[in-house]
Amino acid sequence: MEAPNELKDLSREELIEIILELKKRLLAYENAHTPPSQDKRKYPKREKTGNKVGALKGHEGTTRPIPRPNRFEALELRECPHCNKQLGRPRSIQKKIIEDIPEPQPLIITEFTIPHYFCNNCKKEIVPEHPNLPDEGRFGPNLQAEITLMKYEDRLPHRKIVNTLNRRYELSIVPATVLDITERVSDKLQGVYERIKEEVRNSMQVNADETGQKVQGKNFWLWTFVTLTSVLFLIRKSRGQESILEALGKNYKGILTCDGWTSYPKCVKQLQRCWAHLLREVKWYKEKYGKQAGIVYNALCNIFSRIKKITVDTIQSVKTRTYNLCIKEMKKWIRVCKHYTGLKDLAVKLENGLEHWFTCILHPEIEPTNNKAERALRESVIQRKISLLWNEKGVRIKECVMSVLATWNLRNLNTFSMLRETLSS
Repeated sequence: MEAPNELKDLSREELIEIILELKKRLLAYENAHTPPSQDKRKYPKREKTGNKVGALKGHEGTTRPIPRPNRFEALELRECPHCNKQLGRPRSIQKKIIEDIPEPQPLIITEFTIPHYFCNNCKKEIVPEHPNLPDEGRFGPNLQAEITLMKYEDRLPHRKIVNTLNRRYELSIVPATVLDITERVSDKLQGVYERIKEEVRNSMQVNADETGQKVQGKNFWLWTFVTLTSVLFLIRKSRGQESILEALGKNYKGILTCDGWTSYPKCVKQLQRCWAHLLREVKWYKEKYGKQAGIVYNALCNIFSRIKKITVDTIQSVKTRTYNLCIKEMKKWIRVCKHYTGLKDLAVKLENGLEHWFTCILHPEIEPTNNKAERALRESVIQRKISLLWNEKGVRIKECVMSVLATWNLRNLNTFSMLRETLSS
């Protein structure tokens, strides 16, 4: 094949530089951390099994329970619709329960008469309050809560929210009003958001993760910190230590479960490195380098199986023995990896976090993977594909509202009721 004209006049050094740059770009889409949506490799199509679609034979199905009716309608005919002759008693009576939604409801538009009093004793103006009377604007707490949930739980863009409200309630607003309402809700939730921050700092165990987030076309980072009862989101320009220290404080005493990002061990002493990330990466080495990497992959899978057998009920001597055995095994496979050029980077990764791979053995209440934080990020990852952030105001609204709603969902609370109660307080 003849070289393109634009490459013919280049020197050998320039050609090598171009090849290295192309190789670097290629590796960006062919490594262990490439998400499935960007993986350019072509995998063989799945073969058809020939099995029928649906549940297996003998599977016991489930039926949705019939609800209790709250409205009754009795049908009746006195004459035959075909010959107009009078009909007698029905031969049988059938009952059928139908579920439907109400027709579009008109808005509840309330005019409040608000007296202003003056107390002669304390010399202050006194104004009565009402739970349906907001501090700002003319939209009530039910509408504010509904718009917030449509945006951050139903994932609707502002324009879609406007269309939906117009169809349901004949409410005529513009997308800018939706943004203003979510900002007011965010201001009301600031107290709850600050309490979530405090709970994360005081927790004994946190799962943390981060992902990219565009703000006005610029690269920001969306961080999440998840405890047993709280979820905290931060959107910051930096992927460095500042965000971790902001969330956890300078002297965090608990255990942090995370991936291999270098900022985490600089801020927290006790870590649990994610085994899901590790095994996924070693599997990639297996696919790239073949047999020897496959042996290492199988060995690490066996170590992981041994880790999962440790529970909170396991006696301390067994925990200690298993911990020492796993450390010994890991050191052995680190030495093996160092003998192979393609696995030297893997050896460095395993060795740098040696004691951090097995914290969950001594503390079985800690999960060996970072799945909890990754699940928390999933909702935000989907939302960033639907709508963008255009300014710092949008950043502040999103991190506050998403943190509060995710925390309430984690606690199995009704988000609409909780929003309505907070906005009415």
